[in-house]
Amino acid sequence: MTRRDLTLAVIYAATGCAALGALTLAYGTKSAVPYGALPAIAAATLLLWTLSCWPRSRDRLARPLALVGGLSLITTAFSDPPATPAGSVWRLAEMAVLLVLLAVVARWAPIRQATMVGAVAGAAVVAWTLPLVPEPSLLSLAGAAAFWSLPVLGAAVIGGYPRLVEHRRCRLIIEARRSQQVELARDLHDFVAHDISGIVAQAQAARFVAESDPGQALPALERIERAGLNALASMDRTVRMLHEANGNGIERPDTPQPKPPPLRPQAQASHPPLTPPADIEPLPGVDQLPALIDRFTSAGATEARLVMPSDALGSLSRETSSTAYRMVVEALTNVRRHAPGATRVEVTLTPARTATDHTPAIEIQIANNATTTATTVTPGITPTTASRIRRKRDGHGGRGLTALRERIHTAGGTLSYGPYEGGWRVRAVLPQTRTLPQEPS
Repeated sequence: MTRRDLTLAVIYAATGCAALGALTLAYGTKSAVPYGALPAIAAATLLLWTLSCWPRSRDRLARPLALVGGLSLITTAFSDPPATPAGSVWRLAEMAVLLVLLAVVARWAPIRQATMVGAVAGAAVVAWTLPLVPEPSLLSLAGAAAFWSLPVLGAAVIGGYPRLVEHRRCRLIIEARRSQQVELARDLHDFVAHDISGIVAQAQAARFVAESDPGQALPALERIERAGLNALASMDRTVRMLHEANGNGIERPDTPQPKPPPLRPQAQASHPPLTPPADIEPLPGVDQLPALIDRFTSAGATEARLVMPSDALGSLSRETSSTAYRMVVEALTNVRRHAPGATRVEVTLTPARTATDHTPAIEIQIANNATTTATTVTPGITPTTASRIRRKRDGHGGRGLTALRERIHTAGGTLSYGPYEGGWRVRAVLPQTRTLPQEPS
């Protein structure tokens, strides 16, 4: 509490005591003071302090309101009720002030404090009419308490509903940020891990062949350089997505929109149209699969072959194309890590139909043959050497296919994987979302 708030609290407390003293002098004796004047003056004093110190007071209102509510309960329990209904005007005004303060506490106070104070102040509002009930019975007392519980509930709803909306908004923001973090983690896993594993394989292979055939080390270093540049490009794209406010198509609601500089009248006609910045490169799709297959084949002893229809590029949406590319990257990375002795990988894209509604789809299949110790496929890098340079995976990884299954399921497709003809196969069916044009008959 600041010095100013403390000073105002002392001033208002002194004002309340002076008002109570003035009433005592006006009515002659303390017993002649109107019924409920003391808690009403306390509640009014607290309301004035809240308004004077707003908005700092809204977080500190719970404890003072609990004291005022307790004073009101003591007045209800031990004070003699007035002889006429008109004598309850002070208490009625007190209840109105308590309801306003209760709504403020329900909106701004910490949850635990708001719950405790709500119970005390709410009980004070519910019970204040009980001494005034003529010929009290259980039914009449319960009816009076139920009637005055309605404004208490209304004050709680008025203060609590905006709090609930704010809480949900914060949760949505947290979930959106979490979703973005997961998306970035998947990007790093799908693209950077693929290039890094190729760098590791090439570096270790170059070390093995450098002594026997130094000429084979230079092509390996060139491939390492290309893989490193690809990894850096993926990292740059991910970092720009982190720094750019609009990098993933989601804008913060509190981000101010920049105003364009004013143009001179003579320059407005010749000013070129504004175009969005091209800082963020689009995610790769199936159009980059041939280059991916070439890089994978040149990086090790496993030969990859791509079979893809010529019209596949125009038939897939961006989401489906990107998901297909990620799937091939994940499968080839797993071949390099877990089956370094495989000599052949078949990547096949064929038109298909979804199993549910039979809409046009694309089937992606990546299959590698059984691990073998055959003769050399790439000069200087034998399957036996590849098995020696296999990366140790104890305690690492294992999330790639799980994340890929979630992504494909989100895109409306299905994923299956398992042993196949002595090797391993990954198969997915993804909806095209844009059908192929029909040829004229």
